[in-house]
Amino acid sequence: MAKQLLKWLNRVLNAAIILAILLAMAYSLYSIWDNNSIYAETLSLTTRIRQEKPVGDKPSFEDLLKINEDVCAWITMDGTNIDYPIVQGSDNEEYLNKDVYGEYSLAGSIFLDSRCSRDFEDFDELVYGHHMEKHEMFGDLDLYLEKAFFDQNTTGTLLVPGKKIPVTVVAVMEVDDKDAWVFDPAAADEDPQGFLDYIASDAKYVHSDELEKVKEDTDSRHILTLSTCSSDEEELRTVVITAYQMPEE
Repeated sequence: MAKQLLKWLNRVLNAAIILAILLAMAYSLYSIWDNNSIYAETLSLTTRIRQEKPVGDKPSFEDLLKINEDVCAWITMDGTNIDYPIVQGSDNEEYLNKDVYGEYSLAGSIFLDSRCSRDFEDFDELVYGHHMEKHEMFGDLDLYLEKAFFDQNTTGTLLVPGKKIPVTVVAVMEVDDKDAWVFDPAAADEDPQGFLDYIASDAKYVHSDELEKVKEDTDSRHILTLSTCSSDEEELRTVVITAYQMPEE
């Protein structure tokens, strides 16, 4: 009797183990499918919206504004896949999981901090994007953490209605998500030199000549801060500091 009970228990245990393995495999397959679906959706959206990218030295945002009145700019960083419209919501939560068409999306949108000026006339303009794999959204900001890439890829373009603005990479930083200098644009606006000194002392890599140009002329030069989550630690952020100057009318 005891032997029969032991055999029965062994069968139950084996069945439970097999069931657990099958469930784990099913969950893994679902996770892979779900992850691929997210990126397929993001890629499709990226391809679709890039057809609306403004062109020319005085780009018109008329078509983009018909899609979404919150669109305020377009950012392109050379050498990366960063080539997206920038939106600005009523707060910094609105576009975390909403695409430029106003639909729910885990990838969210590239968005301007709600405290910043949408005409990009503030000294420091702060832009966020999710860290996505496969070069989507702001996933490529991590590339600037490699010295060779940082040295060789220093340019980009900011488009705002009627203006095509060259941007230059100044520095790359890894900071805490509560960093007062980086994530409070008012702090940099009120004390530009203090902010620039902080960049010089705490950045991972700096193009010192470009930083000096900004320090010498904070009245006409601006900082465009690009931020995303780090792939290393949950509370760490990868931040690329770029500079620009508004073209003359």
